[in-house]
Amino acid sequence: TLTAYAAAILLADFTSGLVHWFEDAYVRADTPVLGKWLGEANILHHTQPRAICRKSWWGNVWDLYLVGALVLLAAWWGDWLSGPVLLYVLLSSNANLIHRFSHQNAAENGRLVTTLQDWRILQTRRHHAQHHQGERNSHYCAVTNVLNPVLDGVGVWKTLERGLARAGLHRKPEPA
Repeated sequence: TLTAYAAAILLADFTSGLVHWFEDAYVRADTPVLGKWLGEANILHHTQPRAICRKSWWGNVWDLYLVGALVLLAAWWGDWLSGPVLLYVLLSSNANLIHRFSHQNAAENGRLVTTLQDWRILQTRRHHAQHHQGERNSHYCAVTNVLNPVLDGVGVWKTLERGLARAGLHRKPEPA
């Protein structure tokens, strides 16, 4: 149904936000295992937001494609494979590429991506730019413009951080 496809889009957007939030809040260059892979790239992205545009297509998607392939395999194995699951995997595994589009201009993105941004189907540059302002603790979702105002408005990320802090995991300060 149309509702299932809409839910798949929103779930992919939320998944991109959850991963982005976790990276920003808890992963630094010195974080065991994840630091070298995610922490350094994340720090570079916040000091040089267009650094993401210098990465190759494969450099932007390989890790999420691997996870997406595992999700598809699990869905197939569990007999849950469907159109909405395929849409979810397509969008969530391309979240870094969509994020990259929000850092590129119309000429770099080409007509199709620019049209999808103009129609607010993909996240716009203006919307994502809010993540790079101030404390950089909002607008984590990277696929659409839909969820960020809702999640930020009700304080989802701050609530998650408070809960994790009670469990002993504290947000790491931004590197100087």
